[in-house]
Amino acid sequence: MRLSLTQHCWILQSLFCQHFSLFFVTLIVHSDKYNHIAFKAFFKKYSDKIQDAGFIEKSREYLDSYPLMPTQAIYVADMVNLTVTYQRGITKLLGYSEEEFNFDLLMSYYHPDDTERYFYLIKIVNEWARKKNPEPFTIESMFDYRVRKKDGSYLKVLRQTTVFESCFDTGMKSFFSILTDISRIKTDTSINFSLHDVESGNVLLENKQPIEGRIHFTKREKEILLKIKQGMNSKSIADLFDCSKHTVDTHRRKMLKKTGSKNTMELVNFSIRAGII
Repeated sequence: MRLSLTQHCWILQSLFCQHFSLFFVTLIVHSDKYNHIAFKAFFKKYSDKIQDAGFIEKSREYLDSYPLMPTQAIYVADMVNLTVTYQRGITKLLGYSEEEFNFDLLMSYYHPDDTERYFYLIKIVNEWARKKNPEPFTIESMFDYRVRKKDGSYLKVLRQTTVFESCFDTGMKSFFSILTDISRIKTDTSINFSLHDVESGNVLLENKQPIEGRIHFTKREKEILLKIKQGMNSKSIADLFDCSKHTVDTHRRKMLKKTGSKNTMELVNFSIRAGII
């Protein structure tokens, strides 16, 4: 059963006020199961708290002229109504229509294999959030992870997020995010997070995952990978290790899946960077 988490939790917790982030820490520590319903309830609880809070509304019109590369998209999500109030480039980048790319989707389109790492990041982000309550556009959070496209495939993206609107003395009302496709330069499955002060550029919070992460190759997989690196094909490797070509191809497919690589070249490059071979 696929767990449904909002990928924004990793960044947004660093933006929430103390009572909000403390509630989420309690949720993480005391619950063994996290699902879509629980997270909807979590955001609804916060939404209820800020329904009557005052705030200065920012116009979305200037976002129409915000420059975007072909590999980018932007959106604004509102915490009062739990809606996506602005989006541009989403359909081209991920395939979703404006109606499909809603708050509910934001809580469910991350890769299920990343759940463990996400929970860990939520914990350390909340430790920071309990001490700070940043104002709009004073910080920039950066998070690279995999998101699900409409066709069911996954795309590695860099998400840059900041507070867009704040409620007076209550917390965040909305957040602004930029999604950038980095799949051409980031092919491994590691998930990394950092939080920066916009004015000074200082790193406020950072957590980088070792590039190999949870990926483990068997002894035979490493042996085959080394021969692939040396330029040998599956038939030659099979003859060398006295096994069938089918066996070698099976190992090759497993390694591609483990690393999220699209082809042999990406697999070899990933393995070199990770120190596997």
